[in-house]
Amino acid sequence: MPEPAASVPADPRLAARFTEDLLDGCRVLAKDYGYRPAQFERMVREHGGVEAARLLLRGAGTAGGFTVLWEKNQLGRSSEAVMLREEYAELFTPDELLLARRRLEEHGFDVDAHLRRVAGTQ
Repeated sequence: MPEPAASVPADPRLAARFTEDLLDGCRVLAKDYGYRPAQFERMVREHGGVEAARLLLRGAGTAGGFTVLWEKNQLGRSSEAVMLREEYAELFTPDELLLARRRLEEHGFDVDAHLRRVAGTQ
């Protein structure tokens, strides 16, 4: 797999909001689904959400947590789905966004429908 393009300089406030959204997703998964993505949560706290999302994208295949989200029909809570939200797209390169979209679509996730739903609730 080719290396992603050079990292996009992140707006610190936007990057912090992205990180908080990922951590909120972890809390919802633990509370509503009994699934605590501890390894992912540690990675987000250690590296920040943007870099954690990039690290996961660079990994071969999908992370175990992604598979659990897919099994629970909760891919909308994946870092890939959060990356694709319009408000966060500027934090990532076009190649990173394409890879995130492709990974979700390969698992039968309707990215465009999800993004319309999310945009309607903000």
